[in-house]
Amino acid sequence: MAVRLFEGKDHAASYLQYRVTPHEIISKIMSYMENNELYKLAVDVGCGPGKGTVLLAPYFTRVVGTDISQAMVERALAKNNPPNISYRHCPAEETPFASGEVDLVTAMTAAHWFDRPRFLQEADRILRPGGCLALLSYTMDMILEYRDISNVLNDICREVQSRS
Repeated sequence: MAVRLFEGKDHAASYLQYRVTPHEIISKIMSYMENNELYKLAVDVGCGPGKGTVLLAPYFTRVVGTDISQAMVERALAKNNPPNISYRHCPAEETPFASGEVDLVTAMTAAHWFDRPRFLQEADRILRPGGCLALLSYTMDMILEYRDISNVLNDICREVQSRS
């Protein structure tokens, strides 16, 4: 079951003030993408106040930040956002995107709150073939379980961590 925190307006304001902005990590994610073209759609799940969401704007025609907290979505909308960014209120495990529509799904320091099996199923559904899923976290103390590729997913996470 997903955890529902950070939903109040006061908490959302504090979160915006102290949230890390992962500039370098976005560059690294984009280096893993197939080429340097302008992609169509990125979805930043659990976007909070949108600090990481806006960093995706130069690489995509459209970027959508989603969060289960309406207060966080309101914070994100209150900022001066690039014109290709929008925000939606929805749970990580139930997004409003068509199957195969998304080039990149990110969860920047949020995936530990999700119902991971359901979130991974949703990410798999909405990602296009060859799309990218990037989970950013403060810790690697997370095991991913999905279909028959759980071991491969966790091996990839360990390999990326060892390169850092």
